[in-house]
Amino acid sequence: MNKVEISKALSKKLGKEVKIDEINLVGSGYHSDGYKVSTNQGDFFLKKIKSDDLGFEFPERKILSLLVSHGMSSRQKSIHPNSIGVAVKNKEFEFLPEINQETEVYHFQEFGGEGRSYLSMINDKEKKKDLDSIDKQEIDKVIDFICKIHKTKHPTKDQKKLTSVYNDSLRSVIGHPEYMLLLLQNMGDSPTLKTNEQQGKFIALMLEAMQHFKNHPERLVALHGDFWGANAFFKENGDLFMIDYSRMPWGDAGFDIGFWTSVYIMKYHITKNDYFRKIADYFLNKYIEKTKDRDIKKTMVYSLGLVAVMYSSETWVPGIDNNARTSFFNHVCEILKKKEFFWN
Repeated sequence: MNKVEISKALSKKLGKEVKIDEINLVGSGYHSDGYKVSTNQGDFFLKKIKSDDLGFEFPERKILSLLVSHGMSSRQKSIHPNSIGVAVKNKEFEFLPEINQETEVYHFQEFGGEGRSYLSMINDKEKKKDLDSIDKQEIDKVIDFICKIHKTKHPTKDQKKLTSVYNDSLRSVIGHPEYMLLLLQNMGDSPTLKTNEQQGKFIALMLEAMQHFKNHPERLVALHGDFWGANAFFKENGDLFMIDYSRMPWGDAGFDIGFWTSVYIMKYHITKNDYFRKIADYFLNKYIEKTKDRDIKKTMVYSLGLVAVMYSSETWVPGIDNNARTSFFNHVCEILKKKEFFWN
């Protein structure tokens, strides 16, 4: 560690000149190492995260963990020792700004343009009977887009880390604070998951799938994370753009593909119109043709389980007939048991 860099950052943070005499390792655990930093302003403790697994699979989560720790300590200002702040090192060692309950959070990005969501376009096609060239052109553009994302591989070559990141993505489907457990805790009046017993049986089915699909680092790719029709927009000239990359940075391509296909499957259960079976099959077959990933029909079933919980409640997806909700849910349960997508 560079004493000059850390001295500069500490001086700026504390508002007084800090000169570092020594940095000595004083403790080492699984997730982090601890250092005593001796300076002209007294001694400090420096914690460096070193783990890449067991909850620390990617850097954003490492930062989140330390921000939470800093916030907890900062609320207890009368208790020694106090927390100074959370720092990162890229080209320079620098402290992150303070985060608290009054902090406003934003995300800037380039403007994609004006367009119509693919979900609204699909809603207008409920009475169609056959795919036409326009349907296929739209889907081909969607596939081109998602394939570019799925071609991105994790930067590490460490098989242990790749396995850990892959398995973390499977756990996240159930345990991520915006995914399954959140949905189940706020189901409201559901025809399929109203009781604790019903929910427990479904979680058991998902846990079985999680154990079945784990330990396949060769399938780890970059994800969109919220890949469905409401986040896909077509401009007037036919160009496609996507918004809202979310929650799941790495995982099995089946997570995105299951999410996208779920809309077609749900539409089929609502309308009983074979058009939606045809469009789903075209999408899956074209994806397989382009990627040669024939296992996608297996791994996609895991995210269908998550979507089945969403569609089971008026709270999360309003305006669907309960018979369609039940039909879709039962279909997904059978898919999860078989560990491969199929039509009833």
